[in-house]
Amino acid sequence: MHTAQDVMSSPLIMTDAQATVAEAVGVMRRHHVSSLLVRPTGSAKHYGIITKRDVVTKLVAHNTDLHGVAVADVMTAPLTTVAPDCTLVECSRIMSEKNIRRLPVFVGSTPVGIVSDTDIFAAVEESGWGNPA
Repeated sequence: MHTAQDVMSSPLIMTDAQATVAEAVGVMRRHHVSSLLVRPTGSAKHYGIITKRDVVTKLVAHNTDLHGVAVADVMTAPLTTVAPDCTLVECSRIMSEKNIRRLPVFVGSTPVGIVSDTDIFAAVEESGWGNPA
């Protein structure tokens, strides 16, 4: 059975909470990713995440200037995370229950990758999951 470690994207692309959303979008574009892990800074103890969906629904939909908004103002934190040995079935269940599309993968307090619904779907396609033998 596939696990998070089998399909996760790594290394993670990160940004800082005080970066502007415009800067974060530039990082996403340069690295061809749709989300960034946000490093904990200052009094923040938890990592966060900013996604293209956050940018579109929280800012673009309200015609907000991306240069004037900090990542900290739109990111989701604290995160729902999984361990590398979490099965894809369990990852899918968590995503469904939490209505999220990405799960950062942590070993203890260290982020090591991220699993997206696209990663899980690709694993399903490749394995022929559910096809009768």
